Amino acid sequence: MRKTALWKDAWRAIRGNGRRFAAMTIIVAVGVMMLGGLNSVGRDIRAGLDDFFDDANMHDVSIVSTLGFDDDDIAALRDVDGVSTAAGVRSQSVTTGIDGERASATVTTTTDHGIDGPYLVDGRLPKTGHEIAVTSQYLDDSGRRVGDTLRFTPDDSMTTTAAGSGTGGPNGTFDDGAYTIVGVVIDPNDIVNPNGPLALVSGAKTVYPMFVASDAVADADAPYTSVVLTIDGAKPMDTYDDDYLATVAKTRNALSAIQSKRERARTDSVREEAVDKAMAKLDGQRSMIDAMPDGLPAKTAAREKLDEAERSIRDKVDDSIPDAKWIVRDRSDVTSYEDVKTQSEMIARLGTLFPALFLVIALLVSLTAVTRMVEEDRGLIGTYKALGYTRRETMLKYLVYSGAACLLGGLIGDLLGLIGLPFVFTRRLISRIYVLPSYPLFVDPRLAIGGVLLFAVVITGTAAVACAGSLRLQPAELMRPKAPKAGRTIMLQHVGFIWNHLTFLGKVNARNLFRYKSRAFMVIIGVLGCTALMTAGFGMGSSALTLMPRQHGEVSVYDVMAVTSAADHDDAQRRLDGNADVRSSLPLQLGSVTLSGTDGHGDAADGQLTAQLMVVPDGKSLDGYINLHTADGAPIGLEKDGVVVTTNAAARLSLAKGDRVDVTDRMANSAEFDVHAVARYYTGNVVFMTRSTYEKAFDADYAPNADLIDVRGGDDAQIAFADRLSEQDGYLSVTSSARQERDFSRSFMIFFVMIGFIVVMAAVLAIVVLYTLASTNISEHERELATIKVLGFRRREVHGYVDKEMMLLSGFGIAIGLPCGRALLGFLVSRLDLPGMDIVPNVKWFCYVAAAVLAFAFTVLVGKATDRALDRIDMVGALKSPE
Repeated sequence: MRKTALWKDAWRAIRGNGRRFAAMTIIVAVGVMMLGGLNSVGRDIRAGLDDFFDDANMHDVSIVSTLGFDDDDIAALRDVDGVSTAAGVRSQSVTTGIDGERASATVTTTTDHGIDGPYLVDGRLPKTGHEIAVTSQYLDDSGRRVGDTLRFTPDDSMTTTAAGSGTGGPNGTFDDGAYTIVGVVIDPNDIVNPNGPLALVSGAKTVYPMFVASDAVADADAPYTSVVLTIDGAKPMDTYDDDYLATVAKTRNALSAIQSKRERARTDSVREEAVDKAMAKLDGQRSMIDAMPDGLPAKTAAREKLDEAERSIRDKVDDSIPDAKWIVRDRSDVTSYEDVKTQSEMIARLGTLFPALFLVIALLVSLTAVTRMVEEDRGLIGTYKALGYTRRETMLKYLVYSGAACLLGGLIGDLLGLIGLPFVFTRRLISRIYVLPSYPLFVDPRLAIGGVLLFAVVITGTAAVACAGSLRLQPAELMRPKAPKAGRTIMLQHVGFIWNHLTFLGKVNARNLFRYKSRAFMVIIGVLGCTALMTAGFGMGSSALTLMPRQHGEVSVYDVMAVTSAADHDDAQRRLDGNADVRSSLPLQLGSVTLSGTDGHGDAADGQLTAQLMVVPDGKSLDGYINLHTADGAPIGLEKDGVVVTTNAAARLSLAKGDRVDVTDRMANSAEFDVHAVARYYTGNVVFMTRSTYEKAFDADYAPNADLIDVRGGDDAQIAFADRLSEQDGYLSVTSSARQERDFSRSFMIFFVMIGFIVVMAAVLAIVVLYTLASTNISEHERELATIKVLGFRRREVHGYVDKEMMLLSGFGIAIGLPCGRALLGFLVSRLDLPGMDIVPNVKWFCYVAAAVLAFAFTVLVGKATDRALDRIDMVGALKSPE
């Protein structure tokens, strides 16, 4: 019977304190939503990539050789312990036509074992020699559709196979002629959305992936350009789990056991083939010598001359064909594999930061609500104790109250966080970055239950603490009203020129601020958190949207970058020199390299990334085209013995001035350089070096293939010039800085959604906290408010009596919240780690104004809502003595 009465009283308390209960429920719901939702988003992104890799039968290890591979290499790789399947791949860089312009593409054969199979979106995969599958981007850009035909020609820099010998017809590796488009696919090795922010940030030229059947190869005996491997037991594993990484590492170690032997065998095979081809021209001479009678001095001399020629040929072949070199890679070298990892980790970090903030706010709200409930129930608690109820039984009401708010809020938060939030982020936002076909929505029971338990333990514990003080008192003391706090002289009273000019209500407000310090502290904290969140949100948008303008305004100040092939560059340069629209231009060599840090002993350290290589002619300055400077603004010049690395690349590889960095070009030639300086660069990863540095390190000739161009006129003139240039034959890529800025801002929808999300969360935070505290304030001062109403104060004066105090406290919270928001933004940006982006906090003045105005507006709205409670105060009932 006793317990039944207590339970009834507990549920009756929920109905009777609905507003407080709703406030606690909302705060818990938001906190659980963010904890579970943001962590689930990170998991869903990774799971989407893992499922995609499984569907495409993605390689676990890929190997590229400078001399290609033959069938003996493939057979040897299949026998390595841990290797499930090995397949050879033939690919070639080609050019094709799009609206009369040359475009770059990579044609790759599908493998017999289905490894790295392109993901089919529409149509079917190629089955015969003159069928081809392309991406949606190619169809969009070219205006073609399934059933149309296309042609391609070999890139002049890749007209030979990896073995160094030309094969096939005019198309090199592949048959000449028209290819029919039979399917639309996604390249599993490149899942970046070509219209998304990552593609625009990279600034790299568009290279269209295309796939053909193995029958399209012109020479069936042509070497494979690469080999892809799958590993036993790896497919069921999560591609990011430690077990998977350990399995791959074990197999890579096993591959190293045969690497040297197979490299030597391939080198000997290619050189012997080259010698045989050269010696074939001398076969007739050998036959003639063999036909001569034995013993003739002429026969002996001729044979010695022929042997000398053969030795000379072998020497020349050995010098011209370098030793074969394998480059063994895993999935970390696949485009976006590491990007997805860092972004999912970044979202998970936010999933810890934001819930922690709301957990603190939930603690404050619950402490305020339960403390006030206990004060209002002093007489009832005293009665319970007088009737013999234990402290635990008496406390049950408040634990049930707070626990029910946690369970209801947790349930709502789980529904929104584990289903709603991942759906919005992955299906609507992440799809703008990557072209993955699907994202599974995984519900982790540990997150669903753990988040609710975390808030339940903290809040019910807070409720227990709030009850503990009153439960230690005797029943007689509890049944008497609590004595009000004694008034004290406050500091402001000693400042006469202020205190003497305050109105009566102004003096009362000032006394209350110092009298109820805990409540004032909670208001300030709530508004501070709201303001800081909004400042950080608006600042994030400001920083992102000014990223590209700052890049082109402070660093890459050229107007147009035009890329050609090395063979076409001289002609293109002459046309630029004679173009009246060109103010000046700077030729340079542009390429793609892989950067990796070293451990100080010449060995590669963990971590690598793809970067753009810019080789600048000796004696030429980048000033006026690319203004290299450090983060603190100090100018940087290129030196002959070192390289300059941009900030994002340096941060990803933990590089600093004086460190060593390994640079590997697309032909797998590697060289180690000193980092001369780290240059501020907002978008993209770039490494700069001089011509002499490049030629000495890579033992290769400088081959300019690009120009940085300063164009006369404004943005429209620059864009028009770039359009005209791109229509000319010989240009592979033409990039306008003005157009890139415009497209970049359009593609950054994800940041606008994040800003909106943060502002909404801030609004919830402010409204719940302010409403709870304002309601508590009115409840605590009900008799006082009834008194001034009896004394004839008008409604507006009564409202002002309460609202003025809240406004003043909100002002303090806003003033402190603005700089805190700037600090929070710096923390968030340091944790974002977006690939290829160096986001520097850049909070414009209107961001601070918007955050302050909105925080003030929330305070006003809450004040208007609580004014109704002031109007409903029963003066007679409030002034009756509880005795």
